[in-house]
Amino acid sequence: MVVKLLRTLSNGKILGYRMEDNKIEIEKDSEYTREKTFLNSLTKTKTNRGFGLFDFKDKYGRECSLQDSSLASEPAIWFGIDNANPKILKKGSGWVPFSVPDDVHFTTRMHLTQEQVKALLPILTYFAETGEYVRDYKDETS
Repeated sequence: MVVKLLRTLSNGKILGYRMEDNKIEIEKDSEYTREKTFLNSLTKTKTNRGFGLFDFKDKYGRECSLQDSSLASEPAIWFGIDNANPKILKKGSGWVPFSVPDDVHFTTRMHLTQEQVKALLPILTYFAETGEYVRDYKDETS
């Protein structure tokens, strides 16, 4: 199945996305080459329990994911870096891996409800469309 999405940017340009075989890519010419590189790394799969999962890498090549949550009380997702990759600053060596016992767990992903995502979307959309920083975002309700 092929899924096509269109997004109209604040500058009036239309950005087309195409999803086929669990890969997403930008269609046609796009000035957003960084976005295309990111989208090419975005893969849709499922967890071993059948929940929807997008795997991708962030700007620094860290493995990240966006996953459906099994929370029964309300819709939610997991979003963020998959592995904490702890490091410590070692004098003369810089940042080096920091060993932790196997029974230590780091929470690296946010557990967001649908309402929380709705609240964040205007801010994220502002940044996506303008490239301006969060500090420049003006809440239309204030």
